[in-house]
Amino acid sequence: MSNFTTIDIIPNKDLIFDFKVREMCKTCKRFGVKATCPPYIDSFEYYEKVLKTYSHGLIYYKVFENIDLSNWIELGKSSSRELAEELNKKRSELLNQGHYFISIFGGGSCKICDKCSFPCKFPSMSIIPVEATGIDVVKLMNLNGITLSFPVTDCFYRVGLVLYD
Repeated sequence: MSNFTTIDIIPNKDLIFDFKVREMCKTCKRFGVKATCPPYIDSFEYYEKVLKTYSHGLIYYKVFENIDLSNWIELGKSSSRELAEELNKKRSELLNQGHYFISIFGGGSCKICDKCSFPCKFPSMSIIPVEATGIDVVKLMNLNGITLSFPVTDCFYRVGLVLYD
């Protein structure tokens, strides 16, 4: 059983896109380094148009409490990997149920490989960050009664998304 909580959403109603979210990717040290991050992924306009066409959506999230900020880098990697495993498992489950339009998006950059290669060596497992699409994760979570606070001090949330028909 998953230790992530899920929330059902309706993509064309609940997904909020803001170009400023995508623009923040330029401040990340992984910008231009990961094949699953900007500028190597599709445009903001593409995601805004396509992702709202899905019929069903699930937010996957987990709160990490009482964190040790001195171990921030490792916690970021391990929580991203844990979420990616969960999202890929859900994608397989949905495929086995007969759904064939499925897109998954993770929290933070893809962590499958220690060093990213171009093109991606594992396109069936790699995951684009939710934020890289332009989805405002803070507002999405607020709509569902969860407040994400910054700066991160003693807890943080790892948030992913599954969209499917």
